[in-house]
Amino acid sequence: MTTEATMPSFDHLTVPLSDWIRSWNWYVRNLGVKVEFEVPDRRTAALQDDEGFTIFVEQSDSLVSPEVMAL
Repeated sequence: MTTEATMPSFDHLTVPLSDWIRSWNWYVRNLGVKVEFEVPDRRTAALQDDEGFTIFVEQSDSLVSPEVMAL
């Protein structure tokens, strides 16, 4: 019996930001992603590429560190 190892795949990434609207516009303009949906009350938007990968841009009220992301 053989078993194949599978690589985990990621389908989304959450990025806390100091200005979610400005960052949202940057991702759309520079990466060509499309807005999948937004939740203005939570200051969050889901941006999706052509392959189905989603970047959640999320307003953070605390100091944003470039090392903090969630896969």
